Amino acid sequence: MTGGDSGIQLAPSESRGSGADELTTPNVLRLLSSGATGAILMALGNGPLRTKELTGRVRGYSPRTIYRYAGKLAEIGVIEREERPGVPSKVLHRLSDPCGTDLHRLVDDFATASLSRLPNGEVDAHSWGSLGLLADLWESGVIEELNLGPRTATELAQVRHGLSYHQVSRRTSLFTTSGFIRELQDQGRRRRFALTGRSRRAMALIAGIGRWRRRHVVFEGETGLSARETAVLLRTALPLVALPKHAGKGFEIGIFRDENGEHGADATVWAKVGRDGSVRSSANPATSLDAWGHGRVATWVDSLLDGLPSGVQAGGDHRLIEACLRGLHASLWKRHQPDDGRVASERQRHL
Repeated sequence: MTGGDSGIQLAPSESRGSGADELTTPNVLRLLSSGATGAILMALGNGPLRTKELTGRVRGYSPRTIYRYAGKLAEIGVIEREERPGVPSKVLHRLSDPCGTDLHRLVDDFATASLSRLPNGEVDAHSWGSLGLLADLWESGVIEELNLGPRTATELAQVRHGLSYHQVSRRTSLFTTSGFIRELQDQGRRRRFALTGRSRRAMALIAGIGRWRRRHVVFEGETGLSARETAVLLRTALPLVALPKHAGKGFEIGIFRDENGEHGADATVWAKVGRDGSVRSSANPATSLDAWGHGRVATWVDSLLDGLPSGVQAGGDHRLIEACLRGLHASLWKRHQPDDGRVASERQRHL
């Protein structure tokens, strides 16, 4: 599922918007997870490389494989390839600017915060492969469903994703092994699953890909994530935040596709701060709202990525909204010990 050819037919980057259907958020994740693409992207972060130099940097793959996946990145405008005359001719690979450099910066920052790295600083193959599972987790609607609370495999199979119970059961095993969900140990009850900190922190990468799509893939003026996807993103990440100074308060986040918002928010997130300062989202409005924040999709996404809540219109206790956004940015981007560290170390030990 995560290690093979993505099979994506990508459009030339010059035609902005024409490749949007192929370069969805899950497909970008799958592209990064497949073959040597992630490793190629990181290798070029330090500057241009000739083909021979690139194959020397990206170990574990044949030169033919590296050249093929470098070609995929070139198709979407992430890499520029310059053929220099000679016998034999030499091909120089470099990240395009800003499309390629933006994607490299995002992936490098996320890797520093949440992925396993080898002693030499390279991201390990297991971490690259896990991005394919993250794509499945996001695309299937499992994340959205688990935001409502723990679910059994039977309940997850009822989500409208076109998967059978056996397919869902197999995926929950893979998601659990990779640390994206965990099985609850409830004595005398059926097996139930819940999201982990790892899946919640992965929303940083989802948000980053959404902004990258907005800047380089979709038509100008369109959003890289929908309002509904942005709501799922925020609901998933909110439990990472602790707001003890605002214990007991409820707040609302309104998400708009554009500036107008004449007919109300396109998606809404309601949340409550517990007595211990923990934050939990709710499927229903809070009985009382102490604060609210409204903003466009791009405003909320940029706040998560940059930590600057500029553009958010806040009312009530605006300090609650500001503290929430600061806490989200810090939780998503500070360095964590990867939840799959045990799995990765075991894999390395047996190699």
